[in-house]
Formats: sequence, structure tokens, C-alpha cells
Amino acid sequence: MARRSAVRCLSPILFVAATFGELPAQGWHQQAPIRYGTATDANLVTRLDARLAAGELELPAQGRSGRLQALLQALGVPVSSQTLVFSKTSLQRHRISLRNPRALYFGPDVYVGWVPGAAALEVAVGDPQLGLVFYTLPQDPAVAPRFVRDDSCLSCHASPRTDDEPGLLLRSVFPDADSDPISSAGEAQVTTATPMAERWGGWIVTGAFAGEHRGNGIAERGEAGTWHVRGRAAAALPAFADAFDVTGYLAPTSDIGALLALEQQATVHNVLVRASIQVRVALARDAQVDAAIGAVGAHESTGRLLDALAREIAKALLLADEPELTAHRAAPDAEFAAAFVRQWPIDPHGASLGQLDLRERTFTLPLSPMVHAPAFAALPDALRERVIERLHVAISRGRMPGGVRMTVPQRTSLRLHLEAMLPGYPVR
Repeated sequence: MARRSAVRCLSPILFVAATFGELPAQGWHQQAPIRYGTATDANLVTRLDARLAAGELELPAQGRSGRLQALLQALGVPVSSQTLVFSKTSLQRHRISLRNPRALYFGPDVYVGWVPGAAALEVAVGDPQLGLVFYTLPQDPAVAPRFVRDDSCLSCHASPRTDDEPGLLLRSVFPDADSDPISSAGEAQVTTATPMAERWGGWIVTGAFAGEHRGNGIAERGEAGTWHVRGRAAAALPAFADAFDVTGYLAPTSDIGALLALEQQATVHNVLVRASIQVRVALARDAQVDAAIGAVGAHESTGRLLDALAREIAKALLLADEPELTAHRAAPDAEFAAAFVRQWPIDPHGASLGQLDLRERTFTLPLSPMVHAPAFAALPDALRERVIERLHVAISRGRMPGGVRMTVPQRTSLRLHLEAMLPGYPVR
């Protein structure tokens, strides 16, 4: 287990709010059997930390970004997944601005944040028992590279803003000339369903995208008190060389494809984490009741919870309510698209859920690759089986949740892919 920090989290990395119908926020992660505050973490980062402690791995500092590049390589996170945010929406607001954007990188189960000049790197990682756990890694070459678990991050990452459960946050704000969010202008919590015109306020956006969005600029007040962003088109980071030192970043992009892939991943990841925590708490309570009465009960309330959460997960995986991209003439960065697809399984027919499209929707096949992520595999069996059954009904019979459209060839490709690559599909 990584060491715990006695200081506050350096920065919230991400959080996207996801709700489960009418279920109340109850801080389920602090209840048995989760007990987040006292439980031992065991995940990708703790395994990496064990290798560091044993001297089996080194994370050498290199240039301005310090240990960042070595950390990304050790975690299997592509450099091309880089996105940049310049709004002061972090506890490191004193360092972040349009002159010094914060960089975010991501893989299927891990998120890494770097602020130029900061004393530590930030990491959020999926954990099969705790859902999401947060760490820092010191940047000083004179300090041993060991991960420090920092539960103080939950002050933002498990707050009323996040329905009191651990999660990730993506915000689109109206930044002023100093990169401070203009509170009176409002903001959007970005999910897969957020309209494109409301996304990326306070973010750098590069690549091909013809539509309206809030990225790449500061906010200005228009007529009738409305706010808009005067941005700029940008094929790559050199377009911002007059604003900040673009040569200090690992990639020349904050790519539209990476932003869209990150947003759908964070949306689905949060649903999976919350559902897993809630169901395991409910099942533990049921087991206590059964032990007290000496018999196994029906537990109708847990059955309703399982059904509600399975609907939410299936809808999220099927990318319900995702805006169309047809009119935006978007295209992903080729290097990121190639790196992203390599992170997900490819079936015997050559199909991968990680294949980016951006002509109509984010992916060529309309199903989130997160169905192959560790967070999906970590779902309790009763919940995972219900989700798989709902996906099977949707794909085989065309009974889609609201807002989901799928052609017969797409359904066929998905059926063949899931039969070959997803354990337990379909549920027998």
C-alpha cells in the first residue's frame, strides 16, 4: 500500500457527475464493506509502488516535466492522450493559467495530472475495492519516487458536488483574462451528453473541429449580459506559442479526439465506480439480515437497485444522448487515434471499440470501450450479468435505450465483437 499524505490534495484531476435515478447520495464508500478511509488500496499504482520500493523500477526526472514521461511509460499511458486545461479550477490555481496550462493524460484505468513547476505529479486510479484512489508522486530528483495516497482529495472528489461518492470532474467554465472562472456566467459539468457548444471552456482544443465550442480563449460579456468566448482555431499547440511555452509539453496537441475520448471514459467510469460501491454495500447489508434471521431473503429493494443501476450502466455504455458530430467536420489526431485503439481488445474480425470516428459519433462502433475496462470487470457478478443481459437485448433485438441509434451492420459487428472478447456475453 502506498503511503498516506498528511496534507491536502494538490489538485482535483477530474470528475464527471453521474446519477442513478432517484437514489439519494449517502456516502456509500464510507460504509461497510468499503470503509474507504481505513481500507487498504490495491491497484495499478500500488503495484508500481511495490516495484519502486524493491528497486525493480526507476522513474528518472527528465527536463521540465520531471518524472512525468517515465511515469506515463510505466503506467502504459500514451503521451498523445495529453489534454490541456488553463482555467483556475484546481487547488493549484496559483500555478495554472493560460500562460501555464495543466496537462492531463489518461489510460483505461488511470489519470495523470502535471502542472509545470508543481512539486508533485497527480494520479487517480481505478481500484477494484475502493473505486477510485488518489495519489501524488514527488518531482524533486533528490526525493525517492514513491507514491503517496492522499484521501484529502475526497474533499472535492467525494463532495455534494459529486453526490458524496468518489469520482472524476470535468468542468467547462467561462474564464476571465486571469483564467478565473466567472461564477455569474455559469458552467457546465461535462458528460457524454453535454452539447458541443457548451464544452471546453478553459481548455485548449487542437485539431479539426468546425463547430462552436468554448475552448481556446477568454470570456467576454455580450449583449443582454450573455457571455461568450473569443477563441482561436488551432491545428496544434504552436498556435498558442504567443500565450505559453508550448515546447515544455510532451505532445504538440490537446486533441479534439483525446478530449472526446476522455469525456466518454470519465462519464462511464464514474457510473461503474458508483454502481459497484452501492451494490456491494447493499449486498453486505442483505447478508447481515440473512445471518440474523437464519435464512436467505428475497431483498426486493436490492433487486430494484440492481435493475436501476444496470439500466444506467447500459445506457452509459451505449453512449446515449451523445451529440452528433456530422456538421463539425471533426477528425482525431492520427497519433492519438492509433495509440488509443491499441489500448483496447481487437477481435478476430479486426474490430475494436477504441476505433475513433468523429464523423458522426466518437467511435466507429457505438459502444464505449470501457466495457473492457477493469472497472467493468470489477462489478459485482449480479450487477455485471444484468448489464450484459441488457446489452445483449439491445444489440441482438434492437431494443435500445432512448437516444441510442444503431444500424443492423453495427449491431452485427458489436454482437460478434462481444461474443469473442467480453467474458460472460451473452449471459447463459
